[in-house]
Amino acid sequence: MDEVEVVVAHSERATLRVGDVFLKVDADQARIDVEVEVMSLVPVPTPEVLWRKPPVLALAALPGTTLGRLGGPSTGSP
Repeated sequence: MDEVEVVVAHSERATLRVGDVFLKVDADQARIDVEVEVMSLVPVPTPEVLWRKPPVLALAALPGTTLGRLGGPSTGSP
């Protein structure tokens, strides 16, 4: 099994990464529904929704290079 990494966690949501899958756990199903709807509308690459089973949304990791980390310097070009 891959390592489980806590990406973000607060009182409203927890996002975990297991290998190439992100698991978003959110007690507010409406917030998850809005997120999935918005991802289908934007003209930029978005992660594939692997499955949805309340209260969890599973997303595939996007291929590519990390542009930066919160609180750290950007590795992307200006």
